[in-house]
Amino acid sequence: MGQLFRVAVQYKNDNGFIEYDTDTKEINVILKDESKRSEVEKYLTTEHVINAPQNTLLDFKKCLITPVNNVEDLKLALTRLWQTTGVHVDWSRPV
Repeated sequence: MGQLFRVAVQYKNDNGFIEYDTDTKEINVILKDESKRSEVEKYLTTEHVINAPQNTLLDFKKCLITPVNNVEDLKLALTRLWQTTGVHVDWSRPV
């Protein structure tokens, strides 16, 4: 098992987390709401075009990412998770 990246997530009163194994590139979503868990898994395993900031917050570039490819792509995709799925990433809450 490789190094694990974990981040807390929440949907309504359902507290869970997302776990990413850097070696196997596997994502594990822990949420009690099965439909939301499935929706998040699909989002995190699908290719996306994301307008990402570059040198400043006013300088954006369209980037093609697949969240499961690496931690940086995953983090970028997680910044858009709420908009797409309604699942909140709680960066400050420990898993």
